[in-house]
Amino acid sequence: MTVDGQQTPVPQDIREMIESWPGIPAFVRDRYLTVLFSNDLAKAVSPAFHDGVNLARSTFLDSDVLVTNPGQDAIVEHVTGTLRDSLNRHESDDGFERIVSELGAKSSAFAAAWAREDAPDAADSFPFTPDVVGRMTLAYQQLNIPGFFDLTLVVWRPVDENSRMALARLSEIASGAAEA
Repeated sequence: MTVDGQQTPVPQDIREMIESWPGIPAFVRDRYLTVLFSNDLAKAVSPAFHDGVNLARSTFLDSDVLVTNPGQDAIVEHVTGTLRDSLNRHESDDGFERIVSELGAKSSAFAAAWAREDAPDAADSFPFTPDVVGRMTLAYQQLNIPGFFDLTLVVWRPVDENSRMALARLSEIASGAAEA
């Protein structure tokens, strides 16, 4: 379910494509930053990448995300900027207004970032620390899905050799080819 109660279905061919990438974390999100479909590796990278999780709510209302993450300032700016970009791309509606109001009321970090007019450039890589493989840094690309204006495909890749090795190990564990 998304913020506005209406969920754009993820096309079956997109689901099949994402599932066929066992070594590439990927998910589809809607314009409110709610994950609608993710592959097993994305779910293993972060609990925020599970189906039904709203990335903005997870970031600002789940105390562990900002407290335990070494890149918390970049995450705050990134998530706020991504929500703002989505709002600029789509018309404002009740769903956007509800999520911005909720986050502004419950998170001082979001309220401060949302109020800034000159937001710094958003980072495109972030550290993750899945328990079974340790720290890795992944960069992402967001791709609009033709014919589905509300949907965005998010694909992650390792930024260095250590991260590549950690992601490969996590992929083996997520696929059942290796034990944790």
